[in-house]
Amino acid sequence: MVALGCAGGSSGTGTGGSAGGTTGSAGTSGSAGTSGTAGTTGTAGTTGTAGTTGTAGTAGTAGTTGTAGTTGTAGTTGTAGTTGTAGASGTVGGAGRGGTGGTAGRGGTTGTAGAGGTTGSGGTAGATTPHGSAAKFICPAGPFASNPLTGIGSVQQISAPNQDFFAFIEGSLWIGGTVNTVFFSDNASNPERIFKVVPPSTTASVLQAMSGSNGLAVDNNDQIVAAVQRAPYGITRFNPMTGAAGAKISTTGRPNDVIVRSDDNIYFTDPDSGFYRITPTGTVSAAMKFTNSSRPNGIELSLDENTLYVGDVGNSTIVKYTLAADGSISGAGTLFVATAQSGHNTFDGMCVDCAGNVYVGTNNGVDAYTSAGTFIGTVPTGESSNCTFGNSDRKTMYVTSRAVLKYVTLGIPGLPD
Repeated sequence: MVALGCAGGSSGTGTGGSAGGTTGSAGTSGSAGTSGTAGTTGTAGTTGTAGTTGTAGTAGTAGTTGTAGTTGTAGTTGTAGTTGTAGASGTVGGAGRGGTGGTAGRGGTTGTAGAGGTTGSGGTAGATTPHGSAAKFICPAGPFASNPLTGIGSVQQISAPNQDFFAFIEGSLWIGGTVNTVFFSDNASNPERIFKVVPPSTTASVLQAMSGSNGLAVDNNDQIVAAVQRAPYGITRFNPMTGAAGAKISTTGRPNDVIVRSDDNIYFTDPDSGFYRITPTGTVSAAMKFTNSSRPNGIELSLDENTLYVGDVGNSTIVKYTLAADGSISGAGTLFVATAQSGHNTFDGMCVDCAGNVYVGTNNGVDAYTSAGTFIGTVPTGESSNCTFGNSDRKTMYVTSRAVLKYVTLGIPGLPD
């Protein structure tokens, strides 16, 4: 609104004041205010008191000088692609909007362009995730204690869930990564089942109620590879999260125990016929057997995966075979352990630690041997059928022991079975 002066006020330029008022100053930068209507002629009053200077017709308030355009937000940083895909470039911030309002209001400053998202670093060519049973994915650098049984912890045990029982458990297996679970078969129940325990819980639950399984191993996709001893026999994969069975890998023999190499060669035993190799393309070898071998049972790989150990439950011996680069068996095999310790008259499943020591389940505990075949001592777990290393530090040995799962902390970390 324009203020009215008293009598005699002259028209203000811009939003003029009343008669006699000082000329209203032009609105800053704004369009000139609408001309103030001439003040009604003052009745010769007190000189119109300058019409309170007409406040310059509010001077158009200069269009409320345009607010600066909002600064363009920086582009989101490209996430590092698995397999090194470049991160998506950041979107450029939109230019700031010009100030609204009064003409001659200053245009808002242009929003600074959003910084382009930094190119995602190529995830080390899709860095390999630790998996499978190979030491190169799991073992720390060392050095390790000379005796893994020095300072051994007390043996603990896990029984069957309430209102259930374990008939005869076998094939202990640890899968780390996002699974972090120990699995084992109850191979004398009808039908055979796969159980699991997720530490720190000590309660077992059923993963697969009709697995038909005995020995278990882990493949390079963290899937369970099972030796299925109930018809239809064979080697079968199971999902460790859901228990769902996949297609059979092999239907040869009546498998007892199994191990997977990091190049996807699979080796398994059949006590009635020998042991076998399944190539990465799925070809199954003929049965192999050491001279005078009785009943091949446990099977394990050395730390460097260049040696295959086969336990003979009938003769209480362990035979070792040299593996070629492609995983094929080279040579006839030699005795690794020729005679069991006194009173330890069965050799069953095996596991290996990160120093290369080999452990074998017996009727009187788990016997430990150096990579040269020298006896170290016995893990006091009583009757033991198989072993594996697990938990975050890989120093917990899980041992299947007929009707209970036992576990004990050793001085050297080890590999899953």
